[in-house]
Formats: sequence, structure tokens, C-alpha cells
Amino acid sequence: MTKAYEIGGMSCGGCVNKVKLALLQVPDVTEAAVELNPQGAVITMNKSIGIEVLQAELNKSGHYTIKELVSN
Repeated sequence: MTKAYEIGGMSCGGCVNKVKLALLQVPDVTEAAVELNPQGAVITMNKSIGIEVLQAELNKSGHYTIKELVSN
């Protein structure tokens, strides 16, 4: 399963790397593609992961925010 997210708080390539490494620490995340412009991530996971779990892991790496993008 793949989901798209908006990431806030990144300002450079270093931030992109920190966010990617943090997301890959979450159990069941198999891949994370993080972009600086626009700030976002596409996360591939084995099962649905709550936004609060992803946010908690990002909080360990810095002041980053994550919001799921809803496709209509």
C-alpha cells in the first residue's frame, strides 16, 4: 500500500534525509520517497499506519509535521 503525505518543516537536503531515515524506522514502512519541493513524501507500507505513529517518529528527528494527502 502506498500513501502520499505533505511534510512540513524541511528546508534543505539534510532535512529530506533526516525525514526519510525517520520514516524508514517505522515498522511496516518498506520505502519512503521524500521531496523538498514541494515538501512531501510517498510512503510504501505493508499495512496501514496511523498518522500519529508517523508523526511520533518524525518528532524524534526534528520539528517536522506530516499530513496525509487525500485523493478525491
